Amino acid sequence: MNKSKPLTFPFPDRKFIRTSKMLELGFSYYMIHRFIKDGIIERINGNTFENLQYTMEENEFLYVDGYIEQGVVCLMSAAVYHGISTVRPYQIDVAIPIKSKVSILPDWPSIGIFYFSDTRYQLGIERISFDGGSCAIYDKEKTVCDLLAYRNKYGQEDCLDVLKNYLREEDRDINKLIRYAQQLRSYTILSKYLEVLL
Repeated sequence: MNKSKPLTFPFPDRKFIRTSKMLELGFSYYMIHRFIKDGIIERINGNTFENLQYTMEENEFLYVDGYIEQGVVCLMSAAVYHGISTVRPYQIDVAIPIKSKVSILPDWPSIGIFYFSDTRYQLGIERISFDGGSCAIYDKEKTVCDLLAYRNKYGQEDCLDVLKNYLREEDRDINKLIRYAQQLRSYTILSKYLEVLL
């Protein structure tokens, strides 16, 4: 009786991998099933698998892209990433389109879901890469605008500190900040703060 040869997972440096990516690279459903059977990967939702042989450093943001395909790191979590806040949130803030659903979330890290309107969701997305994968995050200007809109949830003082810290950044782009605020209908509140701070 012939024994199956042990499989080598072709993505050792990726924490999560999607079915579509494996199929795109030529791996059949049969091979994917073999990876599961051999305990190499584990299905976490309908389209995504976790690499159980991943040995590189864990990064909380890896779980955003792994568990929430349309997820974008937002609000205070994005501000901390961009270095414009020292507030340490107890969860990763993640935005998804208002009509989307999330079927399952990880036990760790804690992820908070925010439902954004189409305009608020689509504006200012960039992608960051790190060991193990990548994830979507809002740029600095969009993060500032979002926190002004959510200032009652996070506290006006902490949100104002984010704006102050942003204004000290060498690469600040006030024109982009104002343009975003106009598109998000938060220009009035932003202009009041800018009059005092600039």
